[in-house]
Amino acid sequence: MRDFARQSEVVKTKVNINDPIKDVFKVLGHQLKVHQIELKLDLDPELPCIMADHNRLEQVFINLVTNAVDAMDKKGDELGDIDWKRMLKIKSLSENGQAVVTVTDTGTGIPEEIIDKIFEPFFTTKEVGKGTGLGISISYGIVKDYNGTIEIKSKVGKGTTFELRFPVSE
Repeated sequence: MRDFARQSEVVKTKVNINDPIKDVFKVLGHQLKVHQIELKLDLDPELPCIMADHNRLEQVFINLVTNAVDAMDKKGDELGDIDWKRMLKIKSLSENGQAVVTVTDTGTGIPEEIIDKIFEPFFTTKEVGKGTGLGISISYGIVKDYNGTIEIKSKVGKGTTFELRFPVSE
């Protein structure tokens, strides 16, 4: 158990953050179609590299995308037959010496009273058996390992945006 909990060394190489984002959809692209979710990728082709690890960043985006799918499925269950647009937008850009990525969904949104708890280990909004409450917490730790930040903007009933910022590599 101690071996599992021990932090592995943080590996940093030059990464174009667009690459792990694109790779997520090699894995999850079919899932979006099954859930009738439209994907809009707006990735800056001139985005400078950051110092990070491709696979760990991919883990962050898999988590964010999977949570977005779950939030849109939950909203669909709540709305029933009401027609609405299931949309996942991912945008990357360069701003003030940082690589910025936004992940926006049109799901249920996160209530203001719990938004500060989202990054806590074992906190989950999902029903028992559906989530461990570790995904966002682990993602937060990975982003911090690469000197990045994550912010959440959310409106109940409208959706959520996660904004990740990383310093660009020299």
